[in-house]
Amino acid sequence: MPVQSSDIVAYGSAVMPEDDTTTNIGGAIDAATRVVFTDMQATGTVGVYSSDAGDTSQTVTITGRDSSGVIVTESLSLNGTTKVSGSQQFERILKITLSAAAAGTVTVEDNQATPNKIVDIEPGVTTIRRCFYGASADASGGSVRRFYEKIFVKNTHATLALLNAQVSEASDPPGKFAFALESVLNGSDTNGTGNNRLVAPSGYTFDSNAKAVAGGNLGPGDAQGVWIELTLNPGDAAQKVTYTINTSGTSA
Repeated sequence: MPVQSSDIVAYGSAVMPEDDTTTNIGGAIDAATRVVFTDMQATGTVGVYSSDAGDTSQTVTITGRDSSGVIVTESLSLNGTTKVSGSQQFERILKITLSAAAAGTVTVEDNQATPNKIVDIEPGVTTIRRCFYGASADASGGSVRRFYEKIFVKNTHATLALLNAQVSEASDPPGKFAFALESVLNGSDTNGTGNNRLVAPSGYTFDSNAKAVAGGNLGPGDAQGVWIELTLNPGDAAQKVTYTINTSGTSA
């Protein structure tokens, strides 16, 4: 079969900060971290379960914001294929972690009347997260703040390449984002020793234009590093929006 959309998976990088003090942002791909999930359809609680009845020793920790914007956390113990529901109200999700990899696929969903799947966490993945965790603007009268974070888009197809592959910006509702691509596939570039997420990686130009992946083709098992820039102006209010990038190309 040709390369399918499901074969192109977004993963995290080795250092994805949750504050403005962590340094050496980026690095190599972290295949245990994914950066794609569906957000809450409405403020409410969540539930977790696995496709494998033997998954009973792992703890699923969900971190997010409540309706007042405060970061809150809840930990739920897996009980195999039986759904375990929490009591913490989440307005949006920031991060989901497993205490250990599961044998089955762990599903996290909300507890609305018609449950909405937030994410399926496949075996081997232990973290689902949002980029720019906890990033905030200066108060009015302050300075513009630019944040940088690195993710990877990987072709997980076992044998086929995605030809003439490019990464493009599909949705940027607030107009706050731009991106740049690492110059080699499977790279491990950082934003520099001792630099936090407010320092841009050197040698990159950030904009919203579509860009060809390094070398033109995304081979089987290859990953393209993508640096993302978030610009917040002084006094910018919190927004619940989704930034989306696409990876496209041709396949036999």
